[in-house]
Amino acid sequence: MQKLTSERVTVVVSAASLAITFTLIAFVAATLPAKATPQIAKDNGEPCMKCHTAPPALNAYGQKYKGNMKK
Repeated sequence: MQKLTSERVTVVVSAASLAITFTLIAFVAATLPAKATPQIAKDNGEPCMKCHTAPPALNAYGQKYKGNMKK
């Protein structure tokens, strides 16, 4: 069995901390309210399902549209 060195412990703790941080960020991002409204569909003359598979989930077209939106 290999002996745990302080460097290995540091790496393991750092990796665990990083994993927890990313998990928390993903959780917070998933719980933020959506910014899109039916008005976007009306403005573009398209049905909501053009961008959504099952609202609020976006399909490929919706992801592309979202990526092209100006902030």
